[in-house]
Amino acid sequence: MGFVYRLMDPTEYGVLGTFLYEAIFIPEGMDPLPRDVIYDPAFYHYIEDFGKQGDV
Repeated sequence: MGFVYRLMDPTEYGVLGTFLYEAIFIPEGMDPLPRDVIYDPAFYHYIEDFGKQGDV
């Protein structure tokens, strides 16, 4: 059985920050980064203003 993909509902956009944080690789033995690291421009551009036409 394969994956089922669907478009996000706009009501779900609020969880994108959590998804982004969980996707950041932390090498074994390193302390977790603070959650506000997602607002660093190196990361935040992935979710900033998400929901425009063409976003997937």
